[in-house]
Amino acid sequence: MRGYPSVRLFAALLALALLAATLAWRIPFMLWDHLDFAPLYATWQSGESLTQTIFWHSHGGHLHTAAYAVLLVTTWLSHGQTWLDCFASWLFLVAYAATILVLCRETLPLVDARARLGVGLIVFLALYPGHLANLQWGWQVAVFLCLLGTVVAIRSVCREEFDWRDNFIALCGATMAVLSFGIALALAPIALLAIALRDELRPATRLAFALPWLLGSVAVAYALRSDASLIAPHGDADWAMIATRLFEIGYYALNFLGAGIARFATGAAPWLSLFAIISGVLAAIASRRHRSAWPWIGFMLFGMIGAILTALGRIDEGPTQAFASRYVSFSTVFWLGWIGLFVLVLNARRRHAVQWAVCGVIALFAVGNAVAMTKRANRLAHEARTTAATLCATYPDVDETVLKDMHYAGADAARDRLRVVHELGFPPFDTCQPAAAAR
Repeated sequence: MRGYPSVRLFAALLALALLAATLAWRIPFMLWDHLDFAPLYATWQSGESLTQTIFWHSHGGHLHTAAYAVLLVTTWLSHGQTWLDCFASWLFLVAYAATILVLCRETLPLVDARARLGVGLIVFLALYPGHLANLQWGWQVAVFLCLLGTVVAIRSVCREEFDWRDNFIALCGATMAVLSFGIALALAPIALLAIALRDELRPATRLAFALPWLLGSVAVAYALRSDASLIAPHGDADWAMIATRLFEIGYYALNFLGAGIARFATGAAPWLSLFAIISGVLAAIASRRHRSAWPWIGFMLFGMIGAILTALGRIDEGPTQAFASRYVSFSTVFWLGWIGLFVLVLNARRRHAVQWAVCGVIALFAVGNAVAMTKRANRLAHEARTTAATLCATYPDVDETVLKDMHYAGADAARDRLRVVHELGFPPFDTCQPAAAAR
């Protein structure tokens, strides 16, 4: 399609820049949640069953089984060097962006300069420096597996012509996503809605397509049954408490979505989200009969449902926790959908300077967010290298304060897992001789 070679070139340049930054600023050893992987890897290496490890179990409300499978391979190939984990994340991100680019070619003709700018903004958000917080941390391969599975599932279930092959591909994508990150639970209602709206299919056929999604939802709910305690405490709340909680969840969700383009401007983020939701819903209603709009609507729904799911699990940590940098990769999916939908609608109407100006404002926020997230990734890499040097110099007599900052469960948990990392000979212990250990 005319104009898309330059878009592909832009995407390639962004992808290569991300790879360079990722490898330059990678977290150089297992840190934070990644430390939990060390006992799993040691068990796998010893030939023991993984049944009692985190491989098949929920970790912080997520099933990371697919990500663990990738990490077992990359860790074995690199002997614990995190660059290969980061490179794998980048590959999955590139596949995710390639799927979005294919979707752009299928649904968004480059009819004029404004349409090209809109598609360029979509590509920018798909290969966004906001991903660096996850790309530089090998543990977050789960994020990019989830993103790839999500766009494959939504594209497949929202195709113009839908058959058993498409449903199977969508189910495979959704399975990979759910076995990587819990936010992928949002895919089930999106798929069921898309199937229900296909009035060209007989009711019995729609039910047959929907059945695997329904059964899969039950299976995942059973697997995550231990996390039901996140909602259970509110079962005996009065109406005032319920209303307050709903407001808190809504505010958290707006922050979550706004962080995708305005994490650096926390005051503006929820208002940008609210505007985007209202305008996006109106645009979705106006274009609901056009199948080319369905994937973009699906991306918006994924962001909105995912924000609520995250809020349900994290609201006790406060509304500002929604600005955690690791969430930016997921909240950008919402903005991809919003921009794609508006490019589609405005292409049809042509003369809507105000709406295009609004897209320009969103683009400015996205660029500002990219700059801020790039600076943060650089700073985080420096801090991680400092921590690695401290471990080398002091292990096993590591300061308690340093240990507390290394694991969410505290100093004792960090100490136990570092012992496994040390026994495996993984970084940072592979190239240094800790003075304390040499006694």
